[in-house]
Amino acid sequence: MKRIISLFIAVVLLFSSAESKPLCGTLIRKGTADPCLIFQDGHFYLTMTGASRLALIKGASLDNLSTEHHKLRDNIIYDSKQDPTVKMLFGEDATINGTWSPEIHYFSEEEFPGMSGWYLYFALRKKVVENGKTSSRAIKTVVLKSLSGDIQGPYGNPATKTQQHSQPLLNERGEVLDTWCVGASILRIPAGKYRGVYLTWVEEVGRGEGLGKFYQKIMISKISSPWQVEGERGIVTTPTQKWEFRGSSKTHPRVVEGGTAVYGDNGEIYITYSGSGYWSDYGIGQLTLRREQGDYANPLLTTSWIKYNRNPIFTSVGSDNLRGAGHAFFLKDAKGKRFFCYHAYPIIDGKKAKWRNAYIEPYRIDYSTSNSTAPDGVLRMGKSGDGICAPTSSKIKFKQ
Repeated sequence: MKRIISLFIAVVLLFSSAESKPLCGTLIRKGTADPCLIFQDGHFYLTMTGASRLALIKGASLDNLSTEHHKLRDNIIYDSKQDPTVKMLFGEDATINGTWSPEIHYFSEEEFPGMSGWYLYFALRKKVVENGKTSSRAIKTVVLKSLSGDIQGPYGNPATKTQQHSQPLLNERGEVLDTWCVGASILRIPAGKYRGVYLTWVEEVGRGEGLGKFYQKIMISKISSPWQVEGERGIVTTPTQKWEFRGSSKTHPRVVEGGTAVYGDNGEIYITYSGSGYWSDYGIGQLTLRREQGDYANPLLTTSWIKYNRNPIFTSVGSDNLRGAGHAFFLKDAKGKRFFCYHAYPIIDGKKAKWRNAYIEPYRIDYSTSNSTAPDGVLRMGKSGDGICAPTSSKIKFKQ
């Protein structure tokens, strides 16, 4: 009997210790920009911006996603050198030196009959050198679908089912979307007059026209398939707040990018976005979709999106060990607790590193705080809830 009681106590202590032990620090992976982190069936899947290829890393825990556990070269799911779309979009001799801002999204059979599954969105940057410097003048967004139905792929063209063959975004006429296009993401409106699935992305205006005339804008359109916009396009936002102007110059744009949908407990729809140049005081701002007479406002109208007057809601300004924090992607743990991953430059020996790392922190929706520019509450981002990056030594609990 004593042996049974001792064994029972040991088991209780073991589970109690496991429950109270922090699972991970805020650092997910070194050398990682634009992280997209999916938690699916008890495992983590991480993809990120690459050079000419994309990798997708599967981890049994957050700690298991590190560079020590998984090398990028062992987890490649896309290689632009094998993609015939590159030549179709950019010309016979084109090469790619940027596979930017990948995001993975799942579409149900109800949303797109016969086309359900996991889709990977990312931008291709053609290698262009102007005045001795790498230029971002030529960028297009493409789509891949998991050909196996599993999030791990393999990925290929959703129409032809050809592996490594990407599908360009198409306009309403079935032609390649002929715009500078990066940072594609998905937004869903669940009910009402504007119910449906929407694509958001970033375009630029005024390249080469000088300070104040060169800027980015976040676009939106309903989509008729995972790779085709339905018709009318709208502008979610442009740079209008002073913090969004930081880092801009005659050759660098005023920045709003990385628009990402966030959903509240009572039907609220927000978009978070990154503002200011990533090379300066990069941060995250909040927009809220208006609701009028019990329905959502038209998401294609800029006036339907209310910009919080106390932006940014998350920043590395004031942080002791990070700079340039931004590009949020959102997820929940098994208990429904909210988290977001982001990238930032670590401070090493008092200087900003040349590379970015991926970090994770919790967030919550503060419904008790609202004003005319945040009618449905404020996203309180970061472990402390104060909108400043937590020390990288901080621990978080993510329930698997």
